[in-house]
Amino acid sequence: MRQGAIVVSNVGKMYRSRDGGRPTTLKGFLLSGHKSKKPEAYWGLRNISFAVPRGRAVGVIGLNGAGKSTLLRLIGGVGKPDEGSITVHGRIGALLDIGAGLTEDLTGRENVYLLGVIAGMLRSEISEQFDAIVGFAELEEHINAPVRTYSSGMKMRLAFAVAVHTRPEVLLIDEVLAVGDKAFQQKCFDRVEAIRQSGCTIFLVSHDISQIEELCDDALFLKDGHMVAYGPLKETLALYSSTIDAKVAATEHVPPPAPIPTDPGLVHGVNRYGSADMKIQSVQLQDGQGHAIDTLPSGSALQIVFGYERLTRVRNPIALIGIYGDDDVCRYETHSQIANISLSPEGWVQLKMDRLDLAPGNYHLTIGLFSSDWQTVYDYHAEVYPLKVTGIGPSKGALNPPIHWHVQS
Repeated sequence: MRQGAIVVSNVGKMYRSRDGGRPTTLKGFLLSGHKSKKPEAYWGLRNISFAVPRGRAVGVIGLNGAGKSTLLRLIGGVGKPDEGSITVHGRIGALLDIGAGLTEDLTGRENVYLLGVIAGMLRSEISEQFDAIVGFAELEEHINAPVRTYSSGMKMRLAFAVAVHTRPEVLLIDEVLAVGDKAFQQKCFDRVEAIRQSGCTIFLVSHDISQIEELCDDALFLKDGHMVAYGPLKETLALYSSTIDAKVAATEHVPPPAPIPTDPGLVHGVNRYGSADMKIQSVQLQDGQGHAIDTLPSGSALQIVFGYERLTRVRNPIALIGIYGDDDVCRYETHSQIANISLSPEGWVQLKMDRLDLAPGNYHLTIGLFSSDWQTVYDYHAEVYPLKVTGIGPSKGALNPPIHWHVQS
């Protein structure tokens, strides 16, 4: 997996029930025959792999219990995964359980230094930032009072102010952009945006989709502890929206959309999603002469051809094609709306690339059909179609453009 600011490789986190079915009283123990069940275990996260490039902002989405906060805490070093590994490059600023790290008997001033040192700052750095931290928290009149005398809002403002002034290279945020009143919330949001613009990598967990749309470049969609999708914001949010719609339909006893039949090589619920209003079929990768391939020399022409059928009445659907690396990071994506192309109710799509100047390596193509407003996923095949690119590549990077060296003495 390529190096990024955050690299998560095959991570799993297992939890066990606290009592494992054991009796909690002497009477219960005697009646049980001195037997107890083995502790039950479940995976809060399983088989999670992705890499966040430096300077990208990723929003983590999913329903309650999906594993979002668990993943964020593991990345922040709170606990260790039971499987796999997590690597973070750069100083971490973490906004997790805001206010939980404050020491009640210390003053606000002492807590600023304590939290700053825990975050990896030198005392000289904290002193340099001290006035800015206190001013941001709006606690000038209370900074020398014990934190136990602070209201909950004051504690949250102080903890947030320290975290966003640590000059982080990686900032982890867990549902804390709603700190304080509306004016302070806006100040928090503006500060995070400024940190993002400075080149900091941001990993944000939020149920507020508008925050993610405004702050993030990509989205990571978790469901029941598994990664459903990781990629460009618009299409990943569309997948999440379709999940929400299905849950609402089930709650209201409205029959959900029929599942898409599983094709060979596609595992429904892992690689394929959608409402089934349209269906992708007969996908083929071809070289410039129209021959079916799964291996291509770098710099050669590539054609992606697939058929589709409309199963219900839809208007102006969008066809999307993306190329992903082994690290699940999108290398290229385009869609028919960009080219102002309209799809007929049934037919086929051909996308031809005159040159595919990607570095040699293993890639997977994603194909999707969306509604014209991106709110509905009709059929989406996530990183299903393998493509191996061969040839002599660059020493580093994803691009492999034609180059010519000239040396003059």
